[in-house]
Amino acid sequence: MSLHRRGALSIAASLFAGGCLGGIGNDGCTNGVYVDAEPFDLVPALEERIRDQERTVGAETVENDGTRRTTYAEVPFRDPTLFPHGGTFYRISRETVESATVPAFALGAEWDEGQSAPAGTAVVAFADLPENDRRAFELAMPGERNGQFPEGFSVGEYPAPYPDGGEGSRLIGTTTWVEWRDRTIRVEVAGEQTGTTERVTYAFAAERVADDAAGFRAFLAETYLVDLSGAPEAQLEILRSARGEGSYEECLPASDGLAALRDRLDEEEKLPEPYSNDWYVAFAGERSRLSVSEWVV
Repeated sequence: MSLHRRGALSIAASLFAGGCLGGIGNDGCTNGVYVDAEPFDLVPALEERIRDQERTVGAETVENDGTRRTTYAEVPFRDPTLFPHGGTFYRISRETVESATVPAFALGAEWDEGQSAPAGTAVVAFADLPENDRRAFELAMPGERNGQFPEGFSVGEYPAPYPDGGEGSRLIGTTTWVEWRDRTIRVEVAGEQTGTTERVTYAFAAERVADDAAGFRAFLAETYLVDLSGAPEAQLEILRSARGEGSYEECLPASDGLAALRDRLDEEEKLPEPYSNDWYVAFAGERSRLSVSEWVV
């Protein structure tokens, strides 16, 4: 619940010895804690939180009894991640199987909607670039968000990997206009190596945790559910407020009730990805996703 609604809290001041309810410009509070709780069913919620790349890696892992990915300065799958596939539920884990340091060249790129190369300047089709340039170029490009590409972008000093040292490159040491996905992009790459970057190979494995939605809910309850129904009333009042409109908010230092609640939660296991900052809790006859975060002015 927001601080300006603190009057609606039915919490006696004695329950909050050592803490205060207040906000920016209110009681001089400059740092505090948010507690958020919302009714939660992970079965439908899980689909919404899996990233496109994770969906691809996860499907390959399940269907092929494991898979691998080699990437540069990027982790293609959070670990461990709960993953639905074909009505069955899995826990995907990863391990690093190889790591190497490779040469990197600073790459800059710019694009705006409607951009074209200056008159008389040659444009190079992306497909005509050698493999090392194509890899470096695509790694530097921003990804789509919600299926939409940005209307414009600028990339500066991206450490583009060239494991072969840039042999045969058409981009290194020049400014080049590249036609890529119906866009004409200005690319500039340093003429000499400017640093290094890491190339990492990950292996992924899938553990089957449930055959259907009912089994998955039972697995979650057995493995991750924190039963707070018997918590002291001061803690339950915080939880009930957190599950109302908005979130519960309190200044630091924390009240006794909030401090005790946080100590209790610190002893419990959080959910895996894609909800690794949250606990799965039960109180007042409902199950909720609970998060606790601090803020500073």
